[in-house]
Amino acid sequence: MAQRAPVRPTARIEEAIGFVGAFGILFLGVTAFCELTGRPALGWALTLLVCVLALALLDRWRVRVLGRSVAEAPRASSFPDVADVPRASER
Repeated sequence: MAQRAPVRPTARIEEAIGFVGAFGILFLGVTAFCELTGRPALGWALTLLVCVLALALLDRWRVRVLGRSVAEAPRASSFPDVADVPRASER
């Protein structure tokens, strides 16, 4: 039986970012084409706005999940952080 690598907590969110981002690029091209040829582009521009807002929300969600997983993860090193070491002037 094949072993599977552990799944990152943000894997599904990153897939959604790629999916929505691909459609965002498509709608950007369609909107630019409509603007340059004089066709109505309001609907395409609003759809592009929805894609950009969805990307922003997905990115915020990804950052929140990453912050939560880093806070819950045990420390990998026994060395203190740089912030924990007193400076020479404080000794």
